Amino acid sequence: MNLSIRRATFEDISHTNTLISKSALILQAQYYKKSEIETALELVSGIEELIAVDSFLVAEHEKKIIGCGGWTIDISASQKAELRGFFVHPDFARKGVATYLLTECENECLLRGIETLYLTATLSGEPFYKKCGFSEFERFKQNLSNGETFELVKMEKQMQSLTQRSSGARL
Repeated sequence: MNLSIRRATFEDISHTNTLISKSALILQAQYYKKSEIETALELVSGIEELIAVDSFLVAEHEKKIIGCGGWTIDISASQKAELRGFFVHPDFARKGVATYLLTECENECLLRGIETLYLTATLSGEPFYKKCGFSEFERFKQNLSNGETFELVKMEKQMQSLTQRSSGARL
């Protein structure tokens, strides 16, 4: 597959919003009720802020956005960053798009001295993040504005340096 990763721009917002909704509604359907997914989309926020600070990426295939994801450096602990807004178009799920985006974000974070990544995963995303070396440290139910709850998983990963990655060394 011909895939490219680039920094998102403000012109990408409507495309990423459409992608996020479609991805959530289809890929999370076996884990949550439709009403939970639709309401939980309210929790996805801050994409514009990530774009403004150049920390939101999009994956493109044939000039169409098929994936997105970014990071925020934790201002209370500068060696930590939170991964946010990771979504892949359902037609491209399980084809390496999320892995490619995650690797790019990890490399960008390593260049900034980040030692720990953390995120809040949906139940549909949890197996992917476990496969990529993240460990669960909290499972909780987020209250939604419609009165329902949405189960989420907080996860983290200790980073390897770029040197360790390229040499194949493990911590």
